[in-house]
Amino acid sequence: MEIIRTAEAPDHSGPVPQAVVAGGWIHVSALFGAVPETRAIPDDVRAEAEQLFDNLGAILAAAGAGLTDVVRVGIVMRDLYRDRPVFNEVWVSRFGDHRPARSAIESPAFGRPREGARFMVEVAAFRG
Repeated sequence: MEIIRTAEAPDHSGPVPQAVVAGGWIHVSALFGAVPETRAIPDDVRAEAEQLFDNLGAILAAAGAGLTDVVRVGIVMRDLYRDRPVFNEVWVSRFGDHRPARSAIESPAFGRPREGARFMVEVAAFRG
C-alpha cells in the first residue's frame, strides 16, 4: 500500500492519509472543500464545492490519476436539499460526460467542530 500526500490539498489533523493506493485502486479519505493553505471553508456554497473538486484533483494527480479515473463517490451533505443543486452543477462542470457511481446522504455531524463544512466526499478511483 502506498500513502499519497500533496500540499495542494488539506491534510487531516489525525493519523489519516489523504489517500492510499493499493492494487491500482486509489481510495481518497474524507475530503472537504477547505482551502489548503488556511484550512478555511469558503463562505459560498459554490466556492466550497469548487474547492473540494480542486482538492480532489490535486490528490488524484499526486496518485497519478485524474477525475476520469473516479469510479465511485460517497457524499455527505449538511443540508442535502438546499446544497445538492449547486453541488450537482459543479459535479457536471468538473466530470463532464464521465459519470462515476455515487451516493449522497444528509448528516449534521461530520467534519471538525465549528468548521462549518457543507460537504464531505470519499472517493474510489482506478488507475489500472
